[in-house]
Amino acid sequence: MGSGLLSLLLSAEISRTRVELQQTRDSYAAAILLEQQKAAKPVTRKYTVTYDISYRGEVLADKTEFANLVRETLSSPNGWVRAGVTFKEVSSGGRLHMVLATGDQVRAAAPGGCSDTLSCTVKPYVLINDTRWRLATDSYNNAGQSLKKYRQMVINHEVGHFLGHNHLTNCVNGVAPVMLQQSTGLRGCTANEWPLGSELWVSGL
Repeated sequence: MGSGLLSLLLSAEISRTRVELQQTRDSYAAAILLEQQKAAKPVTRKYTVTYDISYRGEVLADKTEFANLVRETLSSPNGWVRAGVTFKEVSSGGRLHMVLATGDQVRAAAPGGCSDTLSCTVKPYVLINDTRWRLATDSYNNAGQSLKKYRQMVINHEVGHFLGHNHLTNCVNGVAPVMLQQSTGLRGCTANEWPLGSELWVSGL
């Protein structure tokens, strides 16, 4: 067999293998998407969660800006509302306490469980770290994401814990679940501030 013919046959085999690999990838992606769609079941239960907004420590962030974005995020049709949750603000005594806190105050809420560098949920308290709120994190900033997007992700992530969600570790079709710890790294995922269809469930309310 001539070297020219052999080269053509090898090239054809390589091309065929590449096509098969791409078809496999496409099938896998389609399967993931189908599972995600199956997981996004119609909401059959409705929940009303009252919440109040407060502050701990000498926070440096704009308190009015914090309160307004909490309200906007919790009422957004892109958020946990899709899981059947209606959030109603009250002046005090809410079932959920949204707190903007300095790092030492976050850590003090659960020594050994919360750190002074990140936000944390100690039910019924969602403690948003003042430093992270003002500066975001390297993983988000390096990905060119906006500060507002980071803030909404943190709100939805921590409220997700209040609603019964644990951390997730993998992307869904390349998109980060809101329960991925995006503050510590995107792990190859695309940043995302809203719960995915597969995350639209509530436990423990």
